Amino acid sequence: MDRKGMKANARKAYKRHYWMIVVICLFASVFGVAYSSSTWSVNASSPSATVQEDGTAQSDNVSKVLENLLVGDESQARRQVEHNQEQIVHNDGVAVAVPIVVSLAVYLFVWLFVQQTYRVVMMRMLLEGRTYDKLPVSRFLYPITTRKWLSMAKVMLLENVFLFLWTFTIIGAFIKPYSYRMVPYIVAENPNIGAREAISLSRRMMKGHKWECFVADLSFLGWWLLNLFTLGLSGIFYSNGYNAAFFVEYYVHVRGLSKDSGLEGSELLSDEYLHSKASAETLHAAYGDVAETVEQLSSNLVPVDKPNGFVGFLSEWLGVRILHARSVTKYEEYREQLHQIDTGREILDGAIYPGRLAPAPMAFRFRESRTVSSDRSYSLVNLVMMFFIFCFVGWVWEVSLAFISEGTFVNRGTLHGPWLPIYGTGGVIILILLKKLRKKPLFEFLAAMVLCGGLEYFSSWYLEKTHGGQRWWDYTGYFLNLNGRICAEGLLTFGLGGLAIVYLLAPALDNLLSRIDTRKLTVVAVVLLAFYCVDQAYSAQHPNIGAGITDYKGSATSQVP
Repeated sequence: MDRKGMKANARKAYKRHYWMIVVICLFASVFGVAYSSSTWSVNASSPSATVQEDGTAQSDNVSKVLENLLVGDESQARRQVEHNQEQIVHNDGVAVAVPIVVSLAVYLFVWLFVQQTYRVVMMRMLLEGRTYDKLPVSRFLYPITTRKWLSMAKVMLLENVFLFLWTFTIIGAFIKPYSYRMVPYIVAENPNIGAREAISLSRRMMKGHKWECFVADLSFLGWWLLNLFTLGLSGIFYSNGYNAAFFVEYYVHVRGLSKDSGLEGSELLSDEYLHSKASAETLHAAYGDVAETVEQLSSNLVPVDKPNGFVGFLSEWLGVRILHARSVTKYEEYREQLHQIDTGREILDGAIYPGRLAPAPMAFRFRESRTVSSDRSYSLVNLVMMFFIFCFVGWVWEVSLAFISEGTFVNRGTLHGPWLPIYGTGGVIILILLKKLRKKPLFEFLAAMVLCGGLEYFSSWYLEKTHGGQRWWDYTGYFLNLNGRICAEGLLTFGLGGLAIVYLLAPALDNLLSRIDTRKLTVVAVVLLAFYCVDQAYSAQHPNIGAGITDYKGSATSQVP
């Protein structure tokens, strides 16, 4: 097939899964996996950004190291880490051994197990979207559902080591990226493959195709220039997904040639149902239990009316379920059964990739009531627990960023305990106030940006007004910032984080929390609330301030050593 035909097929697949592919590529851009030019403007701050007294750039939730890492500038991130470590060793000696080790461990984990393995996830989802009508959100967890996360990371690590070594040769620096171009596609198709096998197979597949691939890259030059002129908007909403879909078609083309010629190692490209749908007989043989369950559920299903009154309002509009609301529980179980039946039929009809037939099988089974479904309400106890989980995760995230950039522990936030309430509040209000938008991911994304952006702006204003002009974060100098309180980078993160919370994290956490005895969970929630209220009361008079927390130039504590 010629390039024109591949582009036509790419446009068809892109049109079929437009918004899902837009989100896939947007995550790739933010992670620095690909298409970083589409978010360069929101990730970049001007030289006039607010600085600390020591002259180093500082923001509330972004360190220079991870900023460079996530936008793909790995060499700069590495140099920043080395510089920080040299400064720390010079100042504190052997006492900083633990911070150095921890900072390097965090850096390597994020780079390898998040950034690099996401390359595989991205290719897997695009490959499935090329053949199937439905692309489940759960496929973002592909490394976990296949239990091949470590194997994928090993392949990507070795590929990067080889590419790094080739940068020391003039020819290799330009040629080898094309030789290894197929590696993430190969791993996406068969995660059982070894690292050397994947790299060697990619080299053999690309032999005689490197110039062809280079010309294909050049054919998107116009789209790349348009992306720059539109500050990334044309890339986000069209050309990135188009480019990604095209190179999936290119991989399929090269794969077909390799299989036809009997290329050594091509037998490892064994996921035939990734490229063509299985027959009805094959599907029913693999999913016989599913077919039986679908039939039983369909025949025994009894319609349940929507709950009404105040309880119904809370559930339908706010996604809140009062503990003993039997009508809500029964209705959601009925709705979940409908969802299970639809999913089972989609698998049996060939609309979804049959995970059980994959080289690394993905388990699928019906559950009695709940699955990882976003269309649900949450009990008050579970919402309280999720609030504290989000608070704690946010605190760990920001402390880790400070640990990497500063090499020392910094207790972030206005409170003294291990929680950042802005994370918990943002996550919970997304679940509650945006309940009616869950079936429309685009509007959910936009609304999360607006809602959390408003929350961050108000929090900054309120803290400044109630603490004598003190600021706990300042985005002055960042692209599209508003009074230094919010910026485009933060808004984009809110939107993507909102999608992750609504469609993946909150349902999964709700399932886990629902397995715990309600009385015990209630006791834990009450104890956490008590400690949290005490911390709030104490911090109102004695807020958490100091180096790495509030020492912005011109602030009340900027001179704190």
